[in-house]
This record gives sequence, C-alpha cells and structure tokens, in this order.
Amino acid sequence: MVTQTHSLEVARLSAAARANADDARVWRWYADLMEDDRVRCTRTRHGWQITVDNRCTVEDESFDCAVRRAEQAWSGIAQTQVKLHRRRKSAPKTDAIVLPQFW
Repeated sequence: MVTQTHSLEVARLSAAARANADDARVWRWYADLMEDDRVRCTRTRHGWQITVDNRCTVEDESFDCAVRRAEQAWSGIAQTQVKLHRRRKSAPKTDAIVLPQFW
C-alpha cells in the first residue's frame, strides 16, 4: 500500500512539473509575440479572438484557452522565413549617356 501511494505521488508530481513547463512555454511564446507586436487580441461578444501575424486566428470564450489554442495552431503551421525585399545596387547601364563632370 505504501509503494502504491508513493508511486501515485511521484506520478502526480511529475504531471504537475510537466504542466508547469508547458504553461511557461505557452506564455513565453505569447510574451515574445506581444513584444514583437505580432499578436492581436480582440474582445468579441462571444469571448476572445487571437490573431498571429494576420494569418492564424482562433476564438474562444476564455482568454487563457484562446491563447493556448493559438499557440497550438501556430506550432502546427509550417514556419517560413520572411524574405526582406531589399533594393540591390545595380551596375551602371552601358548604353547610358555619360555627362561631363565639372568638379
């Protein structure tokens, strides 16, 4: 009886540790997105709407559940690197007219 109680206590503590780690991961994810201004939280008539990067939207009655569902949905989306469109320096055209320089 003592070993069964001990094993149940170990299982309970292990589950609590996993839940705490999962909770910290979700809220760290949310805080990082908020800091980068990538998440929008909107209060609706029926609860909360969470939108990430204007493409991943979830709704739930509870804010906590909405954030957790958004994190699950977002982790399921294949992340692609955003390509920045930078202007490249181009070589001068060979058929361009060359103007004299007076300095």
